[in-house]
Formats: sequence, C-alpha cells, structure tokens
Amino acid sequence: MKNILMMALLSTAIGLSFAAQAEQSYVKANMGSSTYKNSDGKFDETAASVAYGFKAHDNFGVEAGLIDFGQGRQTGLLYSNTTERRAIYLAGVGTMPLQGKLSAFGKLGIAVNYYENRFVTSVSNEVERITRTRPVVGLGLEYKFTKEIDGTVEYQYFGKVGEDRLQVSTLTAGVKYNF
Repeated sequence: MKNILMMALLSTAIGLSFAAQAEQSYVKANMGSSTYKNSDGKFDETAASVAYGFKAHDNFGVEAGLIDFGQGRQTGLLYSNTTERRAIYLAGVGTMPLQGKLSAFGKLGIAVNYYENRFVTSVSNEVERITRTRPVVGLGLEYKFTKEIDGTVEYQYFGKVGEDRLQVSTLTAGVKYNF
C-alpha cells in the first residue's frame, strides 16, 4: 500500500510538471450510467467523474481522473447487500478531428479499481474490500462549443473487479473546460 501511494505521488508530480509545460490543459466533469455485469446479471447505476488532462501535441495528451461508479443496493426480507465501486486512472488520449468542431478520441491507460461489498443479515455483517489494477479503455466524441468549453460523450471499460468477476463500464456525458 505504501509503495502504491508513493508511486501515485510521484506520478502526480511528474504529470503536473508536464502540465505546466503544456499549452492546453483541461478539467472535465461527466455524469452518466455505469453498468455492472456478472453471473447474477446486469445492473445499472449512476456514475460521476472528474478528470484533469493536458495535450502534449494536437493529437495526443494525458489524462488522470477519479470516477465513482455508484452504489448498488439489494434488499431482502432478512438481508441487505450494498456494493460501492470507484477508480482512479491515468491514460494516454489520442484525438482525431472529424468535421468542423467535432472530434473523436480514444484513451488507453491503467486504472486502480476499488470494490467494497457489505452483506448484512440479522446474524452477520460481512465486508469484502478489493483493490485491483486493470487496463482502462475508452472511446468518445467531443464538440467544441467555444474556445474554452467542449461537450463530451464517452464510453469507458474498466475491466473485471471483485471476486465475482464483475465487469464495469460507463457511458457518460459531460463538460470540458480548456485553460
């Protein structure tokens, strides 16, 4: 855990030093749907994310973000089951202009996924916490409304997390502010 924290701090310091050199840095906020799939079925929750990025070149940049996949809750007569999932990620982002103010982007990077499951009955209280590092892959579209404001729509796949091989993905829309 200590090594992961040190790596995260070092990566942040390196990233911020590059960002200070970059001509175009941005922040963005997205909301949308997160989807979980496992052997029990498919579940949808509300996802929210924030990210900071910078373009090292017109067509390539780096982005770091935090995403909350929402909280799943199942309740029965004698039990309740609550699941929370979050991730932090660092990804390279490639951008390709399509037409006028519209462009497409793809991202590939690494995500640290956090998973917590609480199962409570009248006789027990079980908590399962898992942190896994997995690749993150994303595709999206971006429309430039003004020089500073972009609208984004994106799909991201965060891989399998948890002991039950839960697959997590998001489909979000948001706003990006370019500095």
